[in-house]
Amino acid sequence: TVFAGASITGKYEGTFTENSGTGSSYAQDLDLTLKGNVAEGTNVTATFENLTGGSTVTSTQVFIETQIEGLNFKGGNYKSQNGAGLMQKKSAVTNQFELGTDVAGFDVTVGQTSGDGNATADVSGSVAGIDFTIQNVTNDTRYVSASTAVSGLDVSVELHETATGTTNTGAAIATTIAGMTVTAVVIDVEDTTGITQNDGILGDISDATNGKSIKGVVASTETVLGTVTGKYIDKNDATTYVGKLQRGVMEYGYTKTEDTDGVFDAVLSVSF
Repeated sequence: TVFAGASITGKYEGTFTENSGTGSSYAQDLDLTLKGNVAEGTNVTATFENLTGGSTVTSTQVFIETQIEGLNFKGGNYKSQNGAGLMQKKSAVTNQFELGTDVAGFDVTVGQTSGDGNATADVSGSVAGIDFTIQNVTNDTRYVSASTAVSGLDVSVELHETATGTTNTGAAIATTIAGMTVTAVVIDVEDTTGITQNDGILGDISDATNGKSIKGVVASTETVLGTVTGKYIDKNDATTYVGKLQRGVMEYGYTKTEDTDGVFDAVLSVSF
């Protein structure tokens, strides 16, 4: 619904899960985003996440995006993201603010958690066809992301220099073969505190083990039955096979991890 410069968007998910011996279960989740357009380039956003019904509704994020003296400004309680989500999920909501501008063709953003004098600086841009972002550039624990397209391949790499002096590395290569999209992923885990992604292309990798590599291949194609997706994942010395079928608002899935029982589920998803 859009009215008077304000909009409400949302996503509803209901999940049916087969539970051996206890019957099937149903769980729901609703996320809402309320955005008010105050003026050109000025927006106020509030989000209401993980609504399940029967509980108090509270706002999870509230922030403003505008310009102050020619600088892009964002301030309030909001989540941040390291990289594009290959190794890390969005962080917890933090009261923070940031200022950004263009310097010699590069986007430069300086941010600070409210009340914390330790500001961070991010730099992003493109050099020789490679798009890059360096987050917390002045700190030893900086996060580097880079992506490019070459010879029909989409390549992305993420590097995280952790507080222990080690580096977590993630890489993904995607291409299309005979109408099928295939993505190969390798993540070298040296410090598990820097691996927080629990809903990425390989699913939950937050339980990764130090000194191990996570490998996976994801293939997806359109068929007369709907969109079919298959995954092969090698994590913590155990293999997992995932099959998904997307038909309209429903996604039917089967997951089987080595030495465990397979699990069927069905997810009803509606966005508005």
